[in-house]
Amino acid sequence: MRAQFYITAYLVILISLGYIATDIYLPSLPALAAYFQTSDNEVQKTLSAYLLSFSFTPLIFGPLSDHIGRKKVILGGLVVSILASVGCLLAPNIQFLIASRFIQGIGMGAIIIAARATTSDLFTGTAFVKQIALASMVMPVVLAIAPVIGGALQEAFQWQSVFIFLTVYLLLVSIFVIVRPESLKNPSHSSVKNIFSTYRAHLRNGPFLAFGVNFVLPALGLFAYLTTSPFLFQEMIGLSPVEYGALSLYIGGTIILTGYINLHLTRHFSLITLLYVGSTLMLLAGVLLLVFHLMGILTTWSLLLPALIYFTCMPLCFANGGAKAMGLVRNHFGAATALLTTFQFLIGALGSFIFSMLADKTALPLAVCFILVGVLSMINLTIARRISAKSPS
Repeated sequence: MRAQFYITAYLVILISLGYIATDIYLPSLPALAAYFQTSDNEVQKTLSAYLLSFSFTPLIFGPLSDHIGRKKVILGGLVVSILASVGCLLAPNIQFLIASRFIQGIGMGAIIIAARATTSDLFTGTAFVKQIALASMVMPVVLAIAPVIGGALQEAFQWQSVFIFLTVYLLLVSIFVIVRPESLKNPSHSSVKNIFSTYRAHLRNGPFLAFGVNFVLPALGLFAYLTTSPFLFQEMIGLSPVEYGALSLYIGGTIILTGYINLHLTRHFSLITLLYVGSTLMLLAGVLLLVFHLMGILTTWSLLLPALIYFTCMPLCFANGGAKAMGLVRNHFGAATALLTTFQFLIGALGSFIFSMLADKTALPLAVCFILVGVLSMINLTIARRISAKSPS
């Protein structure tokens, strides 16, 4: 029992690394703009660059880990991430920081996809399902704590301390990875051509792609919020880095609560029904944020409340959309998961990049984004149902 606990903790730590690197430095974004004497838009590109490189790596390192082993890919990703974190720490200008974050995304993406594959190596059947459930429960807690740590470090020691912390944390994780045995017992001997043919097969699966859109789309609003919220809360409202970081506790709590509710709702309602509920809540979040903006109300809760409503989409849309899409896959589930992960973070990178280019520093663009995602999700869900009905079972 104790050995299984350590394995679970080990896997959760690895899988959460990429998300920690995303969230822990968010409270420092306004400070970075001041330090490098650049615009908020340029600093926001550090997040877009990270998401862009992070999105492509599952397609490459997932199959590679099947050949050379999970441990080698994870260690390689850790080395790249550590070097990139040091690059962020020593960045002489904002362009160097953006490039370092891009490289960091490559390393982190390699770690997370190999760690997920490690889970399937070590657990099967109900034990595997339990591991996924445990990771889903722990992840919101990890993501809630990361900005709190980042905010405290920023306020006490400035932004460099965030990357020092991240570098040391990665070094400690590396030690644990080195002493762990390789989990892959039967490496794949398929050619690269055969590996990528599985991606082509999934790209021809219309119902899978259609429902996959409902898994992917909410990332647009999610990363738009992560890109703009440090500036809206700190520069427009006047919260300190610590106060801004503490808001993530509300977000984490919301995701945990709605995840628990969603788990029970799936026993009584279809996944499609729950996806419609999630899309409606995203639309409601955008409308509420728009109303607050038009009324000239700009407070912590006028921004946070709509965001919390939107974040309910993570269990309702991410979990149920992913489950519905994967239920339409017959084989090569790892490749299908890699595709969905890549598309999700590509959309996130797009949302982050768009918001890094906007000059409007009000809540209006974010409100429009939430509304757009909600409407598109509803429309796509209707289309996906028709495609699925016409497709042979």
